[in-house]
Amino acid sequence: MAVKFTPAQRSYIRKRTKVHVPGPDELDDELNIVPFLDIVINLIMFLLMTISTAAFFNQIDTSLPKLGSGGAKGAQQENPLNLTVTVTREGIALTGSNGKILPGCREFTTTGRVVTVPNRPDGNFDWAGLTECAARIKETFKDEQRVTVSADPTVAYQSVVDAMDAVRNDKDGKPLFPEVLISAGVR
Repeated sequence: MAVKFTPAQRSYIRKRTKVHVPGPDELDDELNIVPFLDIVINLIMFLLMTISTAAFFNQIDTSLPKLGSGGAKGAQQENPLNLTVTVTREGIALTGSNGKILPGCREFTTTGRVVTVPNRPDGNFDWAGLTECAARIKETFKDEQRVTVSADPTVAYQSVVDAMDAVRNDKDGKPLFPEVLISAGVR
């Protein structure tokens, strides 16, 4: 059964039940920034965690040369190797106290420009050859622990890191020259 309203009653009901939408001049002047601040705080925490994790995983173990007075030490080795690995565009040159190490890593020379481990035919560095050469040198100088890695300024940084990895351990994981020093580039 339907109830019939008079036009006056219908008008009264419409006025009383009408939803009032506030106009632009009736709105509050304050902006609710709490949700925005929540997002910003979460982004800051995420960025800090990402940066600290990336910094933790990108460390390279190395040691810088120590400053000294140059005085003689009593327990020092008679003839230290002072092995230096220099990464150039042509290949990898190894030098020691006795001079430049020839290809094959058994003999030294004091003359000429020598590339001990030349690049592979495809133009990439021969890191396995460098590891084998370091192992041959380690057979002769068993007590030597230190190697200095240097690079031509045109060589990529990743190549310097690969050279450090190649002389630090052999292919079986045995340490060759675990104390890796970094030197300024050469030209």
